[in-house]
Amino acid sequence: MPIRECSTCKAFPRIIIRCCSRVTVEQHNKQYQGETLKVLNFSGRRGRRVLLCLFSLVLYACGGGGGPSGNAPQVSYTSPQIYVVNQSIKPLTPTISGTVTAFSVSPALPTGLTLNTMTGTISGTPTLAAPPTDYTITAMNTYGASTTTLHFSVGAVAVQSGAISRMVVAGTAVYPQVTISPQYLTFTGTLYAKAADSGAVFVAPVTVTPSGGSYTLELATQPATTAGSYAGQVVVSLCLDPACASPQVVPNLTVNYNVQALTPNSPWLGNHLTTLAQIPGAPEWSTFQGNAAHTGYVPVTLDPDQFGTRWQLTVPSFVYFNGQFNLATVTTAGGSFFIAGGNAVTAHSEYDGSQLWRYDFSGLPFPSSNPPAVSDGTVYVAAGQQSSTFFFALKASDGSVVFRSPMSSQWENYLAPTVGPGGVYTDAGTYGGLYAFDYQGNQLYFASTSQQSTWTPAVDGTSVYAYTGDRLQVFDPVSGAVKASIADPTFTNYIYEIGGSAVLGAPNSVFAAAYGNKFLNGGTIGNSLVHFNVKTQSVDWSVKGDYPATPAYDSGVVYIVNNNPLRVEARTEGDASLNWSWTPPAAGDTEFKSEVLLTQNVVIVSTNLSTYAIDRGTHHTVWSYPAAGNLALSSNGILYVEGYGVGATATRLTCTEIDQRSGIHPKELRSAPS
Repeated sequence: MPIRECSTCKAFPRIIIRCCSRVTVEQHNKQYQGETLKVLNFSGRRGRRVLLCLFSLVLYACGGGGGPSGNAPQVSYTSPQIYVVNQSIKPLTPTISGTVTAFSVSPALPTGLTLNTMTGTISGTPTLAAPPTDYTITAMNTYGASTTTLHFSVGAVAVQSGAISRMVVAGTAVYPQVTISPQYLTFTGTLYAKAADSGAVFVAPVTVTPSGGSYTLELATQPATTAGSYAGQVVVSLCLDPACASPQVVPNLTVNYNVQALTPNSPWLGNHLTTLAQIPGAPEWSTFQGNAAHTGYVPVTLDPDQFGTRWQLTVPSFVYFNGQFNLATVTTAGGSFFIAGGNAVTAHSEYDGSQLWRYDFSGLPFPSSNPPAVSDGTVYVAAGQQSSTFFFALKASDGSVVFRSPMSSQWENYLAPTVGPGGVYTDAGTYGGLYAFDYQGNQLYFASTSQQSTWTPAVDGTSVYAYTGDRLQVFDPVSGAVKASIADPTFTNYIYEIGGSAVLGAPNSVFAAAYGNKFLNGGTIGNSLVHFNVKTQSVDWSVKGDYPATPAYDSGVVYIVNNNPLRVEARTEGDASLNWSWTPPAAGDTEFKSEVLLTQNVVIVSTNLSTYAIDRGTHHTVWSYPAAGNLALSSNGILYVEGYGVGATATRLTCTEIDQRSGIHPKELRSAPS
């Protein structure tokens, strides 16, 4: 006879009672294997039919009656949610149906957030960004469990550019850029920003430029900042409107800063002799304006926050007789730099400025020295005057003579020789001219040019380019044959000085000016920047101004300093149109004293007072230092500022190192003041 359920669980809510007719114990065990049985009113022998009343415990709750709920709980949360790093969240409490004895979550909540396992409330302050994630919340009681999904992320605004560390000429401003990137959140509408710091170092306006999901915030220091050292934190508010009345989801961020506002009388910031390391992609500064094309261009990106002082050195003053041209130009190779002055050429260590060797030309009947060039372990220099004029090659390692080849000259001085693929080339000659030598010192040729001093030719793989004011001449690099001769219709010969070189642009494109005319009549006579077309052997264009120094060139744009009007000009190669300009900010800046040094992101120039780095994109000053002079940038990231010292026997060479090894780009340098 089958067993049947014969009562409800009113008296025993968690028990089902089965009342049975007569069965054997063996029959019951067979039918109800696995149940926990109690025999009520049992008697009799094995195998004998008896009346069994059985009950078994069950794991589920019965309905009905007046006892507690017997179902698994149900919970839910408001979802999705977006939280922000370092901002305390409003406690998130679940909606609950039923009784819950415990909560759990998987995966673990982001760092800083906790789940109350008794109430299910999520609270805390997230400290790390977390991507959008589904979190499974489990609610349990003794009758069962249920789950719900909570979707949220922890957003942040990452400051990618790090702390601000700048030098600035007191009384002028610099414009640091801070790059930020939203993580797991999106700004609402247009992003606006403003800056504030307790030291009042920064002005409030901040320029925001979006770029592919990131944003560049351009801050500005107070132009009236007096000399001193300023350190602290600048708070940048991130806003929905220009007035910054309404905040973004991330309302602000902080950036540490260290700003050194300096004057010429400020104490030296100290030597910082870090281990030298070559910047990837940076060539040596091997001759006048860095390379044989004299472009002044170094293909690296410099981080102004990494500029720092390295050392200073007193060197002989080397200014041409009229005080207008600083011939103490620096060239570099293999951790050494080379400079002329005092009828000698000296080699120094880039590490600390210590002298490595010195070659003295005082033994010549008419001694003099000119700036050196360096290539493949050899230093080249024109030395002596009149009948004792020679072209020297010295070992870069120890200064020993490789060769000494005779030349002719009068009393001129020249710029550094130019090394090309087929030889070495220099200005010289009793009545002007161009000498060409092979690497063993054999004269390849002498080419006649107009008599001018303080110039050097430009060289590429096919030609040698000599600008002597009256014309640009193009020579074969081996035979000296004239390939082109293009007259400069803007030139008037006043002083027999060029004071610079031709600069090579795109193929068949050459720039030049009679830089030596810069000071005539207080600059009112001036000169013209001229663009020569070698292919058509003509002048494509010329621009009138007062251009005192050799320009720089990169990617279809020529960068040149102009004393009238006083500004740096960026002009299009094809038609001379003015792309942008920059005016020196200090009241005492009256003229430019250097050629243009150009990198991928900054233009560096010296006025009569200071050296400035100008951002090529924003056209604002990003770094400045109160020392002026000729510029050079080595492959180790050493920026040289070689002072003039007019009327003095010595001047100061300031070595600024730009340490980009800790930066993001192959742009490494550290700056050195004077």
